[in-house]
Amino acid sequence: MPSFEPVRAITRGLTVLRLVSEQSPITATDLARAAKLPQPTVVRILETLIEAGYVYRRSDGVTFGVTARTKVLSSGYDATSRLVQLAEPLIETLRAEIGWPSNLATLEDDAMVIVYTNRNAKGLSIPGRLGARIPLLATGVGIMQLAGLPPDALQDQLERLRQSKELWDASPELWEGLDERLATARQNGYAFAHERYLDAVYQSQIWAVAVPIIVDGRTVAALSSLVLRGAGPRQRLLDSILPALRRTSATIGSQLAAET
Repeated sequence: MPSFEPVRAITRGLTVLRLVSEQSPITATDLARAAKLPQPTVVRILETLIEAGYVYRRSDGVTFGVTARTKVLSSGYDATSRLVQLAEPLIETLRAEIGWPSNLATLEDDAMVIVYTNRNAKGLSIPGRLGARIPLLATGVGIMQLAGLPPDALQDQLERLRQSKELWDASPELWEGLDERLATARQNGYAFAHERYLDAVYQSQIWAVAVPIIVDGRTVAALSSLVLRGAGPRQRLLDSILPALRRTSATIGSQLAAET
């Protein structure tokens, strides 16, 4: 037991900051509900965190997200923080243009991690969350990341996956024809999530297409758009979505490159 009474203001502030980090974009109303705090209290905490530089009000005026400064609380500022800061307004513009949500993901050890998503925005709710780890072999973002690795790095990454016991790393179906899938991804510049994965995770409700984000010839992340299967023929939708998706990824890459 502590020898002193906890400072409630600090614990409340940390709770709100954690919830913003985990559930962004999130409104003050939803934060109050999740934190089990009065909404006026949450608003004061948010204003304090904004003033301190850890939280920002998003472009819609009603939801909040964390800034790159939050990284200082753990491991310091890194490239992923800046990637998200640059990408967020561009991905929101992409959503307005194509009408479908997107995920931004980066490689972390043996999986892709969703570092930004607007999949719950504007009325379309597809299961998933910020910070989720998703498989390399089963997702379009994973295939694009693997396809962009240099040969030696690719072989090292595949060897680690071969030793994994995770379902989507060990599935023989995903390893079958992998070289061809990677070659096709390199040639086309885009990749689809595996149908078996979509069936299992999303009950066949969606399909997803991903493109790489490239900086100085190196794939640093991948951006995908998620589309409801019942929205129309895939090829027609792909023809309308892919140019905007590619343009957005290229802009993110060029802005990152300009800072290096």
